Amino acid sequence: MLRTLLIFIFFLIVFAGIVLFLIQAPGYASFNYGDLTIELPLVKFAIALFIVFVVFYLSLRVISQLFSAPKRIQVAALHRKQHKAIRDTKEGLTKFILGDWEQSEKLLLRGADNTDTACINYIWAARAAHQAGEYETRDHYLGMAKKCTPEVHSALSVLQAEHLLDQGLPERAVACLNQQSNEIRSNSKIANLFVNAYVQLNDWKKLSEIIPNLKKNKGLNKQVLTEIQKKTVRGLLRNCKDKRNSENVENIGSQFKDVILADSELTVTYIELLRAQGKHQTAEALIANTLDSNWNTELVHQYGLLQLDDPNHALSKAEQWAQQHDDDANVFLTLGRLCKRAQLWGKAKSYFESSLSRKPLPETYAELAALHEHLDELDDAHRCAKKGLKLATQTV
Repeated sequence: MLRTLLIFIFFLIVFAGIVLFLIQAPGYASFNYGDLTIELPLVKFAIALFIVFVVFYLSLRVISQLFSAPKRIQVAALHRKQHKAIRDTKEGLTKFILGDWEQSEKLLLRGADNTDTACINYIWAARAAHQAGEYETRDHYLGMAKKCTPEVHSALSVLQAEHLLDQGLPERAVACLNQQSNEIRSNSKIANLFVNAYVQLNDWKKLSEIIPNLKKNKGLNKQVLTEIQKKTVRGLLRNCKDKRNSENVENIGSQFKDVILADSELTVTYIELLRAQGKHQTAEALIANTLDSNWNTELVHQYGLLQLDDPNHALSKAEQWAQQHDDDANVFLTLGRLCKRAQLWGKAKSYFESSLSRKPLPETYAELAALHEHLDELDDAHRCAKKGLKLATQTV
């Protein structure tokens, strides 16, 4: 509009200049047509010509406006619809934030009809349906979003996997994520979704297989990665306790040695499984190496339960620990057990009594009672068994 006005003013100034020129140099314009001759002063001719030009121009503008009116009406209507769609989308997102899932879904769908960002509307409508527990509707909306923008198909699969995990359907979530498995090392969200899926499935073997890729993911917090590894090792070790699972526990120890040794609870569990699988020598070496740098009274306790080929060597090692930790009852309990296996009955009795003097334990009384019984000291055996039973019942 402004451009048209400026052009009009320009021509008006030019016309005014021409008129002023013609007034100063008067003349006539003559037109002949057959016998008809018309003469006009140049000024009047110029004015008439200008008027004809203006009328002709305005006529063309009016005709143009009339012919373009339907299109302009259509464009205006489209703009109104788009404006309304944007308003519905904004209101729908606001309702989503406020937790009004039904209204949010309704407004977002209504806004999807007349907007270039229909994919976004369908995605948020799917989220609203998910929050409302309408899972089939949610999947339908995600399908509509994929049709709108096929290029974001993989991203929508990730979103669907997230919803499925929240719904408690990890198998379907893994199926959605399989095409993104090569992104575990680069995409933190995809990595976490895979981890959550395998945790829900208790598929610790699969989780252990992706840990090398998780370590390459720079977006994962080191502490989070450590916790994932600990959780994986716990699951793998728990599976080893199942007699139907014949997996060699040493393989787990080899793969996750640092993780196991960094956590005392995992170390003890690992030692227990080594004993259960008859790998006492391996357990003995691990305990000895660990205690040299990190004292753990529970590991000392496990040391006394090992069935070793050379109890005298183990006894010598344990006696060194006793010199450094003479207030630990488990050290003397372990010494007593090792002396029993070495058939050093007197020393065994003395160590059991030393353990009881530091901290009375039901199992120490049980060991001492068994030793007295082996030595035919039945009264002492009965006395120790009675004290141990009383202590055990008090503990319970």
